[in-house]
Amino acid sequence: MDTVLILAYTAWAIYSGYKVLSGRSEWLDRRAPLNIIVKIVLSIVAGYVIAAFYLIYLILKFLGVMSRM
Repeated sequence: MDTVLILAYTAWAIYSGYKVLSGRSEWLDRRAPLNIIVKIVLSIVAGYVIAAFYLIYLILKFLGVMSRM
């Protein structure tokens, strides 16, 4: 079960990073091997940062809901 959650989190993080980087830089959007590799690496890094903040937000929101009960 943990593996499935980690894979889903990683896939979502990479997708989020890719969506953030798409359309922001002409250089990253060019179809060249180096540009694609850099965009993939940046998507992973940016995606994990975005996903970490969103995960913290969801945990705090969940704790807020649980404290009202």
